[in-house]
Amino acid sequence: MVLAPLSVAGLLAIVLPVSANDTLATLGAGGLAPLKSSTIVMESEELEISVHQIAVRYIFRNTGDRDEDVTVAFPLPELSGGMLANSPVRIPSKDPVNFVDFRVLVDGKSVVPKVELRAFVDEKEITSDLRSMGVPPSPLDESITARFRKAPQNQQVRFEKNGWIDCKLTPDGKCWPMWQVRVQVYWTQRFRVRSAVEVRHTYSPIVGGSYITADNDGASALKPYCGDADALRQISKLKALRPAKNADSPALFERRIEYILTTANNWSGPIRSFRLSVTPDAADDVVTTCLKDLKRVAPARYELVRQNYRPDAELEILILQPAN
Repeated sequence: MVLAPLSVAGLLAIVLPVSANDTLATLGAGGLAPLKSSTIVMESEELEISVHQIAVRYIFRNTGDRDEDVTVAFPLPELSGGMLANSPVRIPSKDPVNFVDFRVLVDGKSVVPKVELRAFVDEKEITSDLRSMGVPPSPLDESITARFRKAPQNQQVRFEKNGWIDCKLTPDGKCWPMWQVRVQVYWTQRFRVRSAVEVRHTYSPIVGGSYITADNDGASALKPYCGDADALRQISKLKALRPAKNADSPALFERRIEYILTTANNWSGPIRSFRLSVTPDAADDVVTTCLKDLKRVAPARYELVRQNYRPDAELEILILQPAN
């Protein structure tokens, strides 16, 4: 059995040649899920979200009559070389492969997963083409230009003609990859019959967002996240407490976080016990989401608790923080 998407920011900025707009890209990931399981249930999921880290604790139980060895996969957010070349993106880690600093513990013991990288252009896989040239698939790898220049001339011409790489985008001679990379980390997990397994994993989300100026009430930013009149009042209060220099100066920074919830439906039955916690950096940060019943339980903590939960949509959260 193969487990497909685990659900997939940091503060290390990539230097980009072109800034198409002032909005940082948001790349979402999600929760552990098998291709389909009729015997392994998710007894509980505790999901902790902040702009700095996502931490998840699961308890799984094999309700079948035999042990099962399962390949558990965590797909990192898909990276587009074209996006990296033309849009602001903040990548959590310098590692070109594990760029969200994914870590996993099973029953308290660290697991070192294997890694699979595959490169695509318009759904055409070019991983073997890159490997044959000695070019790494990850668009984040800083050796791409040097390795590409060492490849046979006819292969370089083919790549540039096909638009798979652009060595003329910037005057510094850097070759910008235009392919997409899909990275999965995976390991084999044994689920013993009638036994529980605890899986914990953490990673740094790729947080997107823009900003709200002093003369903007924030309604357009709130709309996709079901922000209500109370959120608008919080924005107005923050602006009054921390006034910007002028009308078009940033008053609030947007932090957008995405997390895939619906993969949990591939387990046997619903999530028996689900707890979501969202922790902003400060008590006066504005937190809003279309997921109903997320309530403030402490000055800088929001929670939602559900039993027998079957997610029917992905989780998208907006956190607004004072710019000054």
